[in-house]
Amino acid sequence: MLKKKYRLLKETKFDRKDLYTSPFFVLKLAKNEKSFSRFGFVVSKKIDKRATVRNRIKRQIRVCIEDNFDKIKPGHDMLFILKKQTLNKTTKEIGELTLGELRKQKLLL
Repeated sequence: MLKKKYRLLKETKFDRKDLYTSPFFVLKLAKNEKSFSRFGFVVSKKIDKRATVRNRIKRQIRVCIEDNFDKIKPGHDMLFILKKQTLNKTTKEIGELTLGELRKQKLLL
């Protein structure tokens, strides 16, 4: 689990221009004035009504972020809004897709 200081606050505002889409999630970015990055994960009830399924998806992407935390550039707030296509993916596949998108947005060191 991410430490509290690395979690995104509900009050964080994002511009519409810093919105990147992939087949499996939408990534919203914002700069922060801190020496570390913060992360948030959203899985809506439209994806699945069961909380256990939604929590599993969030856990899978969170594991990828935690494992590669030292490779991610500091000073950004990132909000991942997950899509229905992530339901049938394994943790490894979700991790590869997430790192690929971060690499494409030049957020990896």
